[in-house]
Amino acid sequence: MQLTLLDRVDETEAIALAGADADVFPVSGATVALGATSTVIVAEAGDDPAASGVWNAEEFRLIGPAPAPVTSRLMGPMPFSTAEAPEEAPLHLFVRLDDVCLYLGVVQVSMCEASEDVLSRCDLCISPPLKREILDLVRPPVTLPPLPDLDWLSDVGANPGRALEGFVIGWYPESSTQAPDVAMPDFIPRALAGFYRLAAQRPAIMGGHNRIVPMPELRAEEGAELLVFAVECQGGWTWSIPRTAGDTDVDPSVRLEDTRFEHRRSAAEQEPLSRFLLQFALKEAAVTAPYGAYSFDLPRRFLPQLESCLQRVPLQPFLAPVAPTDLLVAPGLVATVTPGWDEDKVEVRVGASHRSALHPLVQLDIPWRSFDG
Repeated sequence: MQLTLLDRVDETEAIALAGADADVFPVSGATVALGATSTVIVAEAGDDPAASGVWNAEEFRLIGPAPAPVTSRLMGPMPFSTAEAPEEAPLHLFVRLDDVCLYLGVVQVSMCEASEDVLSRCDLCISPPLKREILDLVRPPVTLPPLPDLDWLSDVGANPGRALEGFVIGWYPESSTQAPDVAMPDFIPRALAGFYRLAAQRPAIMGGHNRIVPMPELRAEEGAELLVFAVECQGGWTWSIPRTAGDTDVDPSVRLEDTRFEHRRSAAEQEPLSRFLLQFALKEAAVTAPYGAYSFDLPRRFLPQLESCLQRVPLQPFLAPVAPTDLLVAPGLVATVTPGWDEDKVEVRVGASHRSALHPLVQLDIPWRSFDG
């Protein structure tokens, strides 16, 4: 059977593309058929991050755990399976719409994640990208939930600790029942102690990319002048503050030590610890958010469009010694803007607490490399 992009067929016809006597397996949110001539995926229309489905205009995510034959077919032969894919076998993608299946064409595996040889997630490239009207069919828009407000912005200058608390409580739900009033060593400044107390019930703020050193791992070694309290994800640099035992009211400067070179380089961040911690939390939110938009080579002329939907956080650039980064926010959005290799271009990353928070950016004429809205 020959199909054209966006053809509608019944599910029996869709599965038949896999060939006679195909093996059919259920996977979260989808059905996968493995046959002698091809592989067929039939997914439900929807927008559930925990289930298989169209993620954006160019990506489909198959969410596991997947049975061993499916794992072997998508990732290659595994020790426990003999279900190898026939050479050059196409992978056909369909999405159920009521009583029919909409054909989205042949897709390509771009990335697989596995745990103990069990496929947990497989990303598939959709080409050509889906037009907005088709995307809204296969990934129906969901009701916009209440988004975190920006009231905390007014505290950034005079009370950055309260601004941090306002942002964190609005962005991250509580995920721990640990008591926030934990005892703090006398060498931890007030701002860092406040961060740890927030993290007691919202541990995600400790970082999913770069990270704040957990309090039990802090070491104020005798005679050491600096206390390392944060590290870059690949160990390229660390952040430290002066060791000032007993003086918890001080808001110390933060030093970044770049360890990527033979001779270590050390320079000061532009904001003191209290505002640095807010910058750190915003940066991590942008990088680790479940939804986002990204461009690594955006011409600077597009920045006014971006700033029509977001506003700058009134702070000096974050990561000033290595990659000066401006931070912008809107309800449910945090964006980072960093200079690119070309002085006329920037790297922009927008993180969203909910997919719908990206909707205002849909109307912008920005050439995103990746866009989840």
